[in-house]
Amino acid sequence: MKELWRQYSFRWYWLGMFLSGLGDQFGWMGLTWFVMKKTGSSAAMGGVILAYMLPAVFSGLVAGVLLDRYDRRKLIMLDNVVRGIIFISLVVLLQIDQVPLGWIYVLIVTAGILSPLSTAGAQTMLPSLVGDPKHLVKANGVMESQWQIVYMFGPALAGVLIGWIGEAYVLIIDAASFFVCAFCFSRLPKPVASAKAAVQTKYDIRTLLLDMRMGYQFLLGKKQMIALVVFTFLFNMAYGPIEIALPLYANNDLGGGSVALGMLWSSLAIGALVGSLFFSTVTWRLPLGVTLAGIIVAWGVTTMPLALFSRLEIAMLSMALAGFSYAPYNILYRTYLQRQVPNELLGRVMTSVRTITGTGMPAGAAVSGLLIPLMGVSGLFGAGAIACIICGSIAFVMLRNLDTPSLAIEEGSDEELHTVRQEGIKS
Repeated sequence: MKELWRQYSFRWYWLGMFLSGLGDQFGWMGLTWFVMKKTGSSAAMGGVILAYMLPAVFSGLVAGVLLDRYDRRKLIMLDNVVRGIIFISLVVLLQIDQVPLGWIYVLIVTAGILSPLSTAGAQTMLPSLVGDPKHLVKANGVMESQWQIVYMFGPALAGVLIGWIGEAYVLIIDAASFFVCAFCFSRLPKPVASAKAAVQTKYDIRTLLLDMRMGYQFLLGKKQMIALVVFTFLFNMAYGPIEIALPLYANNDLGGGSVALGMLWSSLAIGALVGSLFFSTVTWRLPLGVTLAGIIVAWGVTTMPLALFSRLEIAMLSMALAGFSYAPYNILYRTYLQRQVPNELLGRVMTSVRTITGTGMPAGAAVSGLLIPLMGVSGLFGAGAIACIICGSIAFVMLRNLDTPSLAIEEGSDEELHTVRQEGIKS
């Protein structure tokens, strides 16, 4: 682990992503809470998530080409500066008595279009930033553990701040985090120009489309990778009900308001951190496919109590167990992709994969917004849990031959594995 922290560039990378992630917690809590207060509509809340996530899925195809052809560091800086300005604009709109919800959606869509430059860009930068491939699992583990810390403290602090200073000022904090992240990435070394990347300097539509297609061509040649992507999509979709229904559950069923919501999200993060620490201390010998399938099933089992009880302590325990159970998923999933894909194609393949997996969560959230009036929050939680159990059971068969380097964690090994909680599943 010390090898990573000795690297000047990795420290700046870590700091930028940490502060940006913490700010994102404030921003999403502030924005979704504002929409719930102003509209009282679960469909509107689902629309906000859809407006951000869905454009990001499709703009990611272009972003992948840009990330493989141009300086990834500069593209990430540009994205963060522009999105910081967008969230400042949202703060201005919040000051209007009759808030124009349509303009809010326009700004959120714009932010979503830009976001793959950072979400995919940061992942594609990591292998070259780390250098030694044997440290890649460690680096991914450090970054995912960072997210666990962010989710542990971010939602609870955001919930308190919303009640104390209001949604607008919480969004200002989020905007500031974008600018700080851009500064941190400006401190990273300039990449060495790749001969392959320098070949194509001028684009027309046909060339761009051919470049975008290369990510899918690589993916279609890997049957096991396709199976993994499909099950990740289904897992993300089953996660959607948590994202959209949890604010309503905390406010209406538990009667705890934004503070209860923050406690639930923090419970999830605490469980994921404990799960990460536990997973990194054992010798794990199960195959990758079996591990991922088991995580999907475990998520369904551990979230089922949300459908059966309306008590804060039970809900917090359920979220903590859910976090504990899925802690390894993102680290194993991302490391598998980073190891299987050549660096010069990594941006295009990662964004092509995201056009599939990335539609899962917003689609699940949008459907959830429509289903809540019909089946209620508890019914929605139950349906999502059952869907995960069924999906994971099928994955045991379909992913059993997923190839991967050994995942055994031996004491003192260079492949010590640290595990995760992602910004939801949202891979």
